[in-house]
Amino acid sequence: MSQARTNLAILGLQWGDEGKGKVVDLLSPRFRQVVRFQGGNNAGHTVVVDGQSIALHQVPSGALHPGCFLVVGNGVVLNLEVFQQELDRLKARGFDLAGRLLLSDKAHLILPHHIALDLWREARADKLGSKIGTTGRGIGPAYEMKASRMGIRLGDLRHPEVLADRIRPGFEEVRLRLGDREGLPTLQAIVDGALKTAEPFLPFIGDAQGHLLAAWERGDSILFEGAQATLLDIDHGTYPYVTSSSCSLGGLFTGTGLPPKALDKVLGIAKAYTTRVGAGPFPAELLDATGDRLREAGREFGTTTGRPRRCGWFDAPITAHACRTNGVDGLAIMKLDVLDGLDEVGLVVGYRTGEGGVTTRLPSCAAEWADLKPEVKRFKGWASTRGFTDHRQLPPQAQAYLEALSEAVEVPIAYLSTGPDRTEGCVYPGTFLETLLG
Repeated sequence: MSQARTNLAILGLQWGDEGKGKVVDLLSPRFRQVVRFQGGNNAGHTVVVDGQSIALHQVPSGALHPGCFLVVGNGVVLNLEVFQQELDRLKARGFDLAGRLLLSDKAHLILPHHIALDLWREARADKLGSKIGTTGRGIGPAYEMKASRMGIRLGDLRHPEVLADRIRPGFEEVRLRLGDREGLPTLQAIVDGALKTAEPFLPFIGDAQGHLLAAWERGDSILFEGAQATLLDIDHGTYPYVTSSSCSLGGLFTGTGLPPKALDKVLGIAKAYTTRVGAGPFPAELLDATGDRLREAGREFGTTTGRPRRCGWFDAPITAHACRTNGVDGLAIMKLDVLDGLDEVGLVVGYRTGEGGVTTRLPSCAAEWADLKPEVKRFKGWASTRGFTDHRQLPPQAQAYLEALSEAVEVPIAYLSTGPDRTEGCVYPGTFLETLLG
């Protein structure tokens, strides 16, 4: 199979869980390098192959294609114990990553005291009524300690003689907050556990930035796989109900060490409706039977946590914001088939303010979301789109909905998913994605 000549970023445009894993899996055979550049094991991608689901959390989705070299960039925070479990599950399914995996020596570790702090903080916030809804996996505290210069890089594992001294400052800070609570390991236990868990990974730890720069310079095709999504971005999302990393386009460059000119195209991923997990603003949310139906039909339960997702109509203002933030060249609209059989389908085109006007501007403060109500444009429903491979053969009602959606976010559709399997979907003719897939 011929290789792509376009370096492509795949980024989520909503609150995550858009179906990025399927798109990465679909495109990966065309690329030499597949890169994960931010996030931790709070992210989850589900890929469906021949009716079987494979859940990936920290391993890049290109793992399912033997021709892809997998890179975990410096912007990622890694729980190596969880990473090993994932590698074991992949190997049991016939996917051995030996010889095609590189972990950045500048990526940071998630350690037990990070997880303990995360759980303690979220439980305390719940009592105070300020719960964010984190996964409790230590991702936020790991990034927090990275920023406060108390983090542990993978490269530090090569120096066991000083590892305790490196971990101690962050550990002591957590211990001061939590006290000698049950469940917080000793410093020595954390050091010993980190060294034991890291041992099989030492051959895979290296200079990911240098590797990617060399790959780019020799003309290798590179696919950049985002985790979470723009509305969860620490700067550009619905703060404070966000993740702890930069999951919009800027995070790609800081999370790999590549310059902006190394990227050619950006494909934005969005569901044909909208979901989010955890607390935070969600004007499009449907707290009724239709919302329940979307959840059940779309199997909207977290890949990583199993938590039920909040569901609502497609929100054009948040998606347009994400498209502008990332410079999106084309949309991949996922799960259109979940809307099949509805009498009518809604599209949020703006928000009605407390003063009675309509705006498409996203507030910068959480309190300002409270007065916004969705302005919904309604479309006649359709019978079925499941498995369609040519968008021109879709029911006219579905075509009208998709045209309005694309117009509302001001970005053309490049790919449409009509079912969970690799084969269920279509590439739009005349788009950069058609050229890329050749």
